Amino acid sequence: MTEPITPDPMTETTQLEAKVLLLEHDPTQCRQLSSFCHEVGLLPLLRTSHDALRALEEHKDLAGVLLAEDLPCGADDGLVLALAIHRQRPELPIFLRRTADKPLSVAQAQAIRFAWKVGELEQLRASVDRAIFSLRYPAELVQGIIDLTCQAMRSMFPNAHVDAEAPYVVHDRIIHGEVSTIIPIESTWCRGFMMLQTEESALRQGMVQGFSFEGMGGDLNFRELNNMLGETTNLIWGAFKNRYIPPEAFANQQTQVPIVINHAHKYISFGSPDPQLCIRYQLTDPARPELVPLVIVQRFIFNLLWSPEAFSVYSAASSASTVATGELDLF
Repeated sequence: MTEPITPDPMTETTQLEAKVLLLEHDPTQCRQLSSFCHEVGLLPLLRTSHDALRALEEHKDLAGVLLAEDLPCGADDGLVLALAIHRQRPELPIFLRRTADKPLSVAQAQAIRFAWKVGELEQLRASVDRAIFSLRYPAELVQGIIDLTCQAMRSMFPNAHVDAEAPYVVHDRIIHGEVSTIIPIESTWCRGFMMLQTEESALRQGMVQGFSFEGMGGDLNFRELNNMLGETTNLIWGAFKNRYIPPEAFANQQTQVPIVINHAHKYISFGSPDPQLCIRYQLTDPARPELVPLVIVQRFIFNLLWSPEAFSVYSAASSASTVATGELDLF
């Protein structure tokens, strides 16, 4: 179980971490950028030019790329790799450490979110803050989501041990696994969607291991596995609704945007470039901890409305009401 998130007394929001590819070959810059990443909340994955595109295949939950212009790439330089990364994952902001004075071409400029030189770490920090951490999430909300999700998963999978990894933000739009659910989330302070994603084979294996109720084995067809994840989603949504959505939230129609799903590339877009809140849950067998865990990935996409200030107002009013009436939230 993750440690509770302690709100910063100076702010009502918390800056979560984000994974980035670090494509750098200079030892001094590697050390400085590793320290920089630690300071600003980035989790760097250090790779070479030869491993870069393979790393994109392996990691579906990235938030950006730090790339050196003079990174050795065979007969080419880092700009060729930057274009290749941008073609493959255009949603990932690329931060280019420039080592030449030649102006970028139009295509290169479109692929690069921010170009910087040695000695300009403060400018890089400001750009990272704007591009990767453009949304901040109240610590109380993030911890509440983890708590109610773990409780819902323990209800659906009573024989599994459920752990939540540290939450983080992503810019990737790549779906994890083959089974996904999407459910709308609307309140006075947010509008968007929640997703659960997992691998079908891992979910089936979890049933074989007896994670769920007695009599539910691993011989389920894909429709029944879909229903398992769907019911889990409903439980989480119900708990979220009870805790965070007042009955009078919305009485009229709201604007919507198209959701684009490309199944061939396992890609989904909600029409917004904003970062998404991501939490990975690991379900393990207490009697056989050495087995590969079932991983369920949860994402919150607040693409239609996001106001942490309004959440703080709602949370304060809700807490005051609970104290006044003596009522408790039960899930």
